[in-house]
Amino acid sequence: MIAIKEYISPIELIELLKPKIKKELNQTNPKDRDDLEHEIILKILEELKTKEFRSIPTFFELVKNERCKKSREE
Repeated sequence: MIAIKEYISPIELIELLKPKIKKELNQTNPKDRDDLEHEIILKILEELKTKEFRSIPTFFELVKNERCKKSREE
């Protein structure tokens, strides 16, 4: 089981995603795979720079927030 950390570096994130990226790249032309892999990694890193991340809510916090949203809509 992977230990949950408060912070994960961009490099660690890429390493965690690499198996999935490679699996999906198997659906593409073999000649294009390296370029596409680099492009995907670049896009991930670009998005990481532009996003503001906060702590992930627990399951119960998420349920509570959804209930509050629904009650406001009614």
